[in-house]
Amino acid sequence: MDENMQNYELAFHLNPNLEEAKAVEIKQNIEEILIQNGGVITFSSNPAKIRLSYLINHMGNSYFGYTQFGLPNKESLSHINDQLKLKPEILRYLVIKMPSESEKKQAALKQMKLREKAGKRTTAKTKAPAPVNKELDKQLEDIIGNL
Repeated sequence: MDENMQNYELAFHLNPNLEEAKAVEIKQNIEEILIQNGGVITFSSNPAKIRLSYLINHMGNSYFGYTQFGLPNKESLSHINDQLKLKPEILRYLVIKMPSESEKKQAALKQMKLREKAGKRTTAKTKAPAPVNKELDKQLEDIIGNL
């Protein structure tokens, strides 16, 4: 995928009263909307019927699916939102911004540097010699010798 593209994930709940084939068809329609607005689909899951933790529109179940995609510009996202709002079969949806490849690399480098610093602090602490208490050592030897 292009470096200039921003990665997103679209998660959606569909009406549970639909037939499974119709739910898959709606997922394909959602993907078409993404593609028409310049999106590039990187991963997609078929909707599966699930039990909800709380009711959505007085329904305890839904078909849940998600799609990961990239968009070249942010303006396309508002067009996608406008089109998804018009679909009555979609009970609820959420689009979240995913980290790009460069952001993932930067986060990994930052994590490695933090681990190095933590390792240096731990190494410095363990290298410091323990204070010697000769009187305490003598008492311990006496106790061990009497056993």
